[in-house]
Amino acid sequence: MSLILLAKDLPPSTGGIQRYVYQLAQALQRRGEEVVAIGTDHPGAHRLDAASPVPIIRVPAGRASSTAYALAEAVQDCLRAGRLASPLRAVIAAAWRPPGHAGWLVQRRLGVPYVVMAHGRETVLAGTNLVKRVRQHLFIRSARGGIAVSHFSANCLRRRGLPESRIALVSGGVNPEAFASAASEVARLRAELSPDGRPLLLTVGRLVPNKGHGQVLAALPRVRAQLGEVGYLMVGPGPEQQHLCELADQYGVADLVHFAGEVTDGQLPLWYGAADLFIMTSRVLPRRSVEGFGLVYLEAGLCGLPVIGSNIGGIPDAIVAGETGLLVDPEDPAAIAEAIVHLLSDRELARRMGAAGRERARRDFTWDRVAERFEQALFRWGM
Repeated sequence: MSLILLAKDLPPSTGGIQRYVYQLAQALQRRGEEVVAIGTDHPGAHRLDAASPVPIIRVPAGRASSTAYALAEAVQDCLRAGRLASPLRAVIAAAWRPPGHAGWLVQRRLGVPYVVMAHGRETVLAGTNLVKRVRQHLFIRSARGGIAVSHFSANCLRRRGLPESRIALVSGGVNPEAFASAASEVARLRAELSPDGRPLLLTVGRLVPNKGHGQVLAALPRVRAQLGEVGYLMVGPGPEQQHLCELADQYGVADLVHFAGEVTDGQLPLWYGAADLFIMTSRVLPRRSVEGFGLVYLEAGLCGLPVIGSNIGGIPDAIVAGETGLLVDPEDPAAIAEAIVHLLSDRELARRMGAAGRERARRDFTWDRVAERFEQALFRWGM
């Protein structure tokens, strides 16, 4: 049997959903499933597609409805062209729209069932648009099942009418082998970033308001007052860099901040290795995505870092509070500062949390374990 995964965006487009879908596709293929991924075109996609272990079909990017119809047509063209060696078992939609709309069309036209994924607040962003809300309910309720990356995302599916029996919790994962790095290279980067030996905080994520970089900056004066000099590393590009520079100046901590910009996947483990503590205090903001899980917390744990995250969305699924890290109110800079000071002051606690995070990531959150849970859900739904 075979599976077709539908996504609005696939790598080289960046983001948590893109990474989840692409890594899941590869893990399912390693487990013996025949998998094809279909997504919209993107600059540089042909290079990735040529090297991809999973066959990828691209359709033109457009408005949501036109993209949905293009994805559905691509599924039918794939079947007509005989690109699958085995019967199509199911269509997996990476989100309720446009992939979920496409899955609904395929189900109506061909009778092939589809599964819809829920990652974060995209499942509840229909707002007051009645037509959009009706379509959202239709595409979610008509699915054979819903894959939620966290309890928060599962609750989003319930609120859209999907019964409990048709919801499965399948969080994202990590590739342990991809996070191995030479100690000498880590030490070299560490010496470059902290020549005076100051502890280093790290955030990995796009520079956008809901990721909470500004909240960490607001906490740094309190941290400095109690611990002295610390460094704050921000890895990732984004439109908020200038605003964050202005905030750093406003709080008097510009000398503590280092903007690394975009870092390649191959270099990212070095930045985790060079840091003492990972922190991302994501926020809930109007018309912005809520953190549905947070793969970066797992990646940091895999690299042995204690983590600090927000007590919102799906983050409590990614962090075991008091065991692998701490959860804080993202709107309370004093609480954020207290958590930072607590972990940087108690190195033994930080070490234990980092070790627990590494063990948990390796035990429960490899992509092969994720694919196994995914297959179990399909089997439970008769697919």
